Amino acid sequence: MDKIDPFLVLASAVSEGRISAEDFSVVCLPLFKGGSGKFPSEGQYQAENGLFYVAHDFCVDDECAEDPCINEDQVREAAGKIAERMEKLKALAE
Repeated sequence: MDKIDPFLVLASAVSEGRISAEDFSVVCLPLFKGGSGKFPSEGQYQAENGLFYVAHDFCVDDECAEDPCINEDQVREAAGKIAERMEKLKALAE
């Protein structure tokens, strides 16, 4: 399995509504932090890093103590864009 695959599956799942933004955040943050830190390309680093920040910036309620704070719809939209970018990166690597 390519390094990008777990992140692509996760980004696709939340963007398509198969998992909630809260579940996405709970899975994505440890997955990213537990990674090797080595990325096959700058593009993959940028995509995974972007996904990490989407998960990090999500808050359950609209009154976050931290800025920036994004809601469920914004998570789905951002993750969808990142999933598209990851699909392109994966196709280029094959």
